[in-house]
Amino acid sequence: MFFFFFNNENRIGFKKLTGADLGISETSHQSHIGLYEGVLEFLDDSDVVRSAMLIYGDYCNVLDCSFDRIKNPDGSYRSPKIRIGQDSDNSVVSKIRGFAREYPNDDWYLAWMGLESKELVFWLVKSSTTDYDTARNFFPKDKIVLQEDSPTYNAAKDYLLNRINFLSVDVQKDIEVKSLIGDSRRKYKVRDLENAERQFKLTGKEGEELVAQFLEREKLAKRVESFVWENKSYESGLPYDFIVNGKIFVDVKSTRFDFEQFLFYSNQEIDFAAAQNNLTYAVYRVFDMNMEQRKLSICNNCQPYMKSIQQPIVDLKNAVRTQHALMQSIKLGLKPSICFNEISNPILL
Repeated sequence: MFFFFFNNENRIGFKKLTGADLGISETSHQSHIGLYEGVLEFLDDSDVVRSAMLIYGDYCNVLDCSFDRIKNPDGSYRSPKIRIGQDSDNSVVSKIRGFAREYPNDDWYLAWMGLESKELVFWLVKSSTTDYDTARNFFPKDKIVLQEDSPTYNAAKDYLLNRINFLSVDVQKDIEVKSLIGDSRRKYKVRDLENAERQFKLTGKEGEELVAQFLEREKLAKRVESFVWENKSYESGLPYDFIVNGKIFVDVKSTRFDFEQFLFYSNQEIDFAAAQNNLTYAVYRVFDMNMEQRKLSICNNCQPYMKSIQQPIVDLKNAVRTQHALMQSIKLGLKPSICFNEISNPILL
């Protein structure tokens, strides 16, 4: 399942980076990398771009990025470029130049494109790698812009989308966390945050369906007597999803990612879990849902941990109340291996 898709501009720029671009020219002290006209035209001239994704080898991260154009006397714009920006140690330009300084005898190439969310992506290529051979299959010239009617555009697009989505798993995990618990830094695009929240809800529903199928098999095998799926027809709003054998409250926590991706709890769910005991509450952790073979681990005995974080929440609510303010809900991300004392081996679903 892809998270990132190309912008409908459908253009990819590619160039060999100059010494001035890389900051190694003795006659130039430019603080930017020049790009070509015709790519990233979906950005308005007045758009302010604060971040972009950089991929290089197995590296992938969202970094500071200042994109702009030069304004002509007649009011038109030209010469798109990316500058070092405010965070000079953690920007796309500075990171590219840092990689290049490690291998001064190599030539360096850069491809750039836009994503559906208007995020910018830069693919840095070193001449002595297999990435360079792959890039040359798509970009036969040192300076070229691929468009939809270019012979190699579709192959380049398919390759880059696979590469971006494969390498950006950690970025996607972080976007999911930020979309659910919030972050004031605005590192990610609003559309990506909304997409992550939407996918999280769909994953949650699919996870419950997989657990229902699992429990049905367990029932047929006489390992489970009965179960009730509380959300089968509609979202119940309860702090659990299933009641198993009439006494065990099961909350299904699903993720597209690995087992250790954060579990998300409201303070109401924490209150409920803390009030139960090891025999009456469990989390069915469905994970690797991006993979063909999904997995389930049954997690028990979280009450000590839940009680340890419950009290600070109560204290915070009371402190807020003394200021004549109201705090309705808190969302927390919890690491499953820290939260639960008993975790089963993965079960293939």
